[in-house]
Amino acid sequence: MKKILLLLSFSVVLLSSCSSSDDGGSSESQPLLLKKMTEGDVLFGQTVTNYTYNGNKLVEIFKDGDDDYADVYSYTGDVITKIEKFAVYDAGTPSEDRELLSTDQFAYNANNQLVQFKTTSQDFEGERVTTYTYNSNNTVSFAQNANVPGEPTESLKTGTITMENGEIVRLQVVKEFDSYTDNYTYDTKNSIFKNVTGYDKIILTHVLGKQGAMTWVDSIIGGISHNFLNHQGDYQYTYNSDNYPLTANQSLGGTVLHSFAFEYY
Repeated sequence: MKKILLLLSFSVVLLSSCSSSDDGGSSESQPLLLKKMTEGDVLFGQTVTNYTYNGNKLVEIFKDGDDDYADVYSYTGDVITKIEKFAVYDAGTPSEDRELLSTDQFAYNANNQLVQFKTTSQDFEGERVTTYTYNSNNTVSFAQNANVPGEPTESLKTGTITMENGEIVRLQVVKEFDSYTDNYTYDTKNSIFKNVTGYDKIILTHVLGKQGAMTWVDSIIGGISHNFLNHQGDYQYTYNSDNYPLTANQSLGGTVLHSFAFEYY
């Protein structure tokens, strides 16, 4: 990965039958579901992200930091079809107001495989669209374009994603001025994202990003069934008795640059 931003949170699903547990203790028969993630950064300070669910489906991710943001999820059946991203003002007060910043939309084929990821935003006139083609060798080809009314379609990037056991293990990106290959490795523990309904269907969007340039580390940190291991400073994890992460620290030269603490229902 050429660049890392450390301010994006994705999610896990809440099963309504699970009991609340701040320390993450639970039996393996009751999968743990993320309630809160606290992020610390040496430059940007602390942010707290809370997760709300309806049964096995994610309803909202609310990030409380210097500025407040909310991601609102919509489903069709068991697949995520829309994520609306809002800036939130005066959160939790009678005068709370929300400003729509962007909308992500997801389309699937008959096998519930993601075939299109489309983003519209307030700061871009038009839309960014990524299409996916599934190959016979465990790879997925993609092409990402920018579509602006009245202008020719602009190619942002193309490439190939290699999958193994449901995880992204290689990303090959071709852009006009910046082509590269990233490799990913994982451990064998449970992911904070393991149980979210429909989450595994949109994993392909995580390494691409709607802007066509960045890779978001928080999208990779849990994968689907494992935890991300190595990239520009290793992540060191601690786990509970059910092998779900309790903390994750990213360090360089012995200094913790970014930290995560996870609390579960």
